Amino acid sequence: MSFLMSMSKAFFASYIEELIVQYARENVESGRWQKTGSLSRARRDIERLLPRGIDTDNNHFFEMRVPEESETVGMIWLSLENSSTTSTVFIYDLEIKAEHRRKGYAKLALKEIEDFAATHNIVNIGLHVFSHNDAAQKLYAKMGYETVSVNMVKRIDQATMS
Repeated sequence: MSFLMSMSKAFFASYIEELIVQYARENVESGRWQKTGSLSRARRDIERLLPRGIDTDNNHFFEMRVPEESETVGMIWLSLENSSTTSTVFIYDLEIKAEHRRKGYAKLALKEIEDFAATHNIVNIGLHVFSHNDAAQKLYAKMGYETVSVNMVKRIDQATMS
């Protein structure tokens, strides 16, 4: 039995609202964005990526459900991205609810994503992880993910500029 279940439209509506808040918070915490306007910026980004919401082509949304649990323990958003040279399933979001973390669910989800990729003839799985998320980075490295690029930022202290 699969651990990943297709997300319903009703669940998607609440999921996407939580995702927008989380995405804004992560970008502010990482220093990429200012807090002011971060929610509207996050909403614009998500709407650009998902112009038809859950029905946007090549995007797949899953709830992580453990057979013994009656509730959702996490959520996943995947996008199939094909080019003339390769095919990738990109993990836009893999979220384990706080009360269910450190129980192996993320690892199980990543293995099922590998199965999903194989059934869709995908050769790569990609994702983005913020630099301050050490736990996720360690998990991904343990699961065989490699760093392929690094974004860097230098903060300029406006108070010392004259």
